[in-house]
Amino acid sequence: MNRAKTFSQSVEYITLENALSMLQYSDIVNAFSSMAEKPWAGKVLKRVTTGRYTLIDVQRDIDDFFIEKIVELVEETKNEEARNCLNSMISLSELVNVVVVLHNLSVGRKPATIFPTPLARKIPLVSPEEFDIHAFRRNVDKVFTGLVDRFIKNKKLSMREIALALHKPVEKIDKVSNYRVWRLIGIYHDAIAVRLCRMFPDLLKEPLYPLIMDDKIFREACNSDLIELSKISSGYRRIVLELFDALTDSLTILKGVEAFDLATVLTTMSLSKTLVGGEVEEKVKRLVHLMGSSVILKLIVLSFYTNTYRVELQRLLSKWLK
Repeated sequence: MNRAKTFSQSVEYITLENALSMLQYSDIVNAFSSMAEKPWAGKVLKRVTTGRYTLIDVQRDIDDFFIEKIVELVEETKNEEARNCLNSMISLSELVNVVVVLHNLSVGRKPATIFPTPLARKIPLVSPEEFDIHAFRRNVDKVFTGLVDRFIKNKKLSMREIALALHKPVEKIDKVSNYRVWRLIGIYHDAIAVRLCRMFPDLLKEPLYPLIMDDKIFREACNSDLIELSKISSGYRRIVLELFDALTDSLTILKGVEAFDLATVLTTMSLSKTLVGGEVEEKVKRLVHLMGSSVILKLIVLSFYTNTYRVELQRLLSKWLK
């Protein structure tokens, strides 16, 4: 990859220096104005300087920018192995979005999305009564149509379909071909599985196959109190302990599965530092940084919007983005 292209891509991300600089300001406008060279800054500034806006408006603008870049990344990737790896991580992220949308509908809440994925920008934030479930089905990847069909039929989520959808994205990821990439996708898969099990304890009754965690720690992660889980400091693989360490830090600013989502992103961003060569590793690393940048920017915006946890966020980012 030539230097100009590498620079243009790096401008898309948020670095530790960017984040700490932004958090020195007292409001969103000045913080994003200080990042004028970043294309995502212009998108947010247009929103916050041209009329009334909500926190959700700004966060969706951030997601939209990074979703567009993620789609471009996949479309430009011709290497089959690299493309399989990208689609694997995107599909796991998409599964969380699909499940959260359907769960919210089942309990009478507006649909919501967690991760920046192609599906996320197609989901209208309307009341459950206004939500078009059949249009939603047409937009989801074919991997998830069975899950949506079962929901339409039974008005509730099928744990068997969720389990099947968890297995599919990692079927083509080869441990031997590239261990570093397999390890990163593996911990992402396991963290997503834990996140879903924490939402739906009955999911543990289905056959689940963690890639990195052994079965004992996987079940502990699904069932233990998050604060207690975050205190685990020995006895497991280093990468699993890193996830729990990230959870400890995430719990200083977020609660519940939101803290686990942040810990998952921080862990994959940290682990991406081991991806140092070849097209497959370069593409996966770029995807991780695009996804992570979206999550971090939305946290920064939330900090400004609520005027909370500024110091805690600075401390967390200084540790995980260094």
